[in-house]
Amino acid sequence: MSRPMPDYDAIQGSLDALRLPLSAAELHGALSGSLCAGAELTPRGWLAFVLSDADLDGAAEDGSALADLYLAVDAQLAGDVMDFEFDLLLPDDGKPVSERGPAMVDWCQGFLGGFGLVPASGQPLSEEADEALQDLAKIAASDLNYDDTESDEDALVEVCEYIRVAAVLLYNERVVNPRKRQRLN
Repeated sequence: MSRPMPDYDAIQGSLDALRLPLSAAELHGALSGSLCAGAELTPRGWLAFVLSDADLDGAAEDGSALADLYLAVDAQLAGDVMDFEFDLLLPDDGKPVSERGPAMVDWCQGFLGGFGLVPASGQPLSEEADEALQDLAKIAASDLNYDDTESDEDALVEVCEYIRVAAVLLYNERVVNPRKRQRLN
């Protein structure tokens, strides 16, 4: 079982306290993208890496919401993929779709940025993984409107589920499968 994910508002509060102009969703996406691409990070140093700011090294202090975020995401991704424990950090389901939709777009933008920070391995992505990455880019470039709250809610749930699966697919492609290949050699 994975570690509990810190609350969205706690992460946002930590970002606000550090005067970092991004959403908790975007930060979670950047961390997830970096880990899915194979970055080897630490609970205290990950923030400096994903935000490309050496001044933030150590800003995720032990026991802080930011350190807990790293530990939770790392545990979710490293767990049994069939458990599908990996989830997106978005505003609470009780919030309106007009708030959660843009956060989902922010998450995808962060994921792409974090994924892009990690040098590609020598192994190219499979066609399926490449398509998933392209789909995340399309979602990240989306301009959403909210005309029908009920169908928008259903669409948001479906797209978030697709994003979760895409992230796990990319993690398996870049992290799990290379480790298995190394053990076979």
